[in-house]
Amino acid sequence: MDYITIDNRTQLQAYLKKFKAKGHHVIALDIEAESNLHVYGEKLCLVQIYDGVNSAIIDPFNIDTDTLKLLFENSKILKVMFDAGSDLSLLKNACDIEIRSILDLGPAVKLLNYDKKDLHSVIGFELGIVLEKKRKYQQHNWTKRPVVRQAIDYAITDVKYLLALKDIILAKLYSRKLLEPFVLENLQIQNKDYTRDPEDKYKKISGYSRMNSHEKVLFRKVFDIRDKYAKLCNMPPHNVIHKADLINTVMNPEIIDEIRSAKKISPEMIRDMRRELKKAVKA
Repeated sequence: MDYITIDNRTQLQAYLKKFKAKGHHVIALDIEAESNLHVYGEKLCLVQIYDGVNSAIIDPFNIDTDTLKLLFENSKILKVMFDAGSDLSLLKNACDIEIRSILDLGPAVKLLNYDKKDLHSVIGFELGIVLEKKRKYQQHNWTKRPVVRQAIDYAITDVKYLLALKDIILAKLYSRKLLEPFVLENLQIQNKDYTRDPEDKYKKISGYSRMNSHEKVLFRKVFDIRDKYAKLCNMPPHNVIHKADLINTVMNPEIIDEIRSAKKISPEMIRDMRRELKKAVKA
């Protein structure tokens, strides 16, 4: 599958300049990201676009945020996406980027009540194109460089057919008098504030809500210690201390010496972490 590679600010600026000069105003857009699955934290890893003529892969690792915003926050470029909510949330919280001028086909698929509502199934139904569902890339480590060609082909597939799909879906929405509800849902998606509440990282841990006030204070100390060592090791926090052990550490501190962590963490670091945990729960 042919595509343009963009991996620095000059190339992205040049692409956007040519795009504007040609009078284009619509692209299909998707991203690949890391979300505490293979390494620590959330990270924008890849941007794939299709402008009706060319597919392009943007490697954001060496492109500054302000230059990326020339694409994402350009209100004069309509971005056709599919189920954009998680992408909007990640970009806002990990990069302080807001995607503007979105046409999200996800709500349309729900309004039209397709039997199967995932993107590949809808493409197959409407365009007759059967796409292989490569499940291994759904949990692919997009932080690794170079990105393997098969993974890039998978990423491009998710945008290549969006523009053709858009035309069919908009026509169906219009014929069924569902266009206005669809427009309203798109406005709600774009107007939503995706900034996450810092409290969410604690509240979403199973068992936190059942703790009393004192236990919640101790839990936050334990949680932050885990986060500190996860960041030091550049690994997902759950590889440092499993979620269940976070709660157990507060409720039963005796288990601290039994906590198992990933083998990649040095014995010295595990010892230091356990020492901090014991001090925290006894405070």
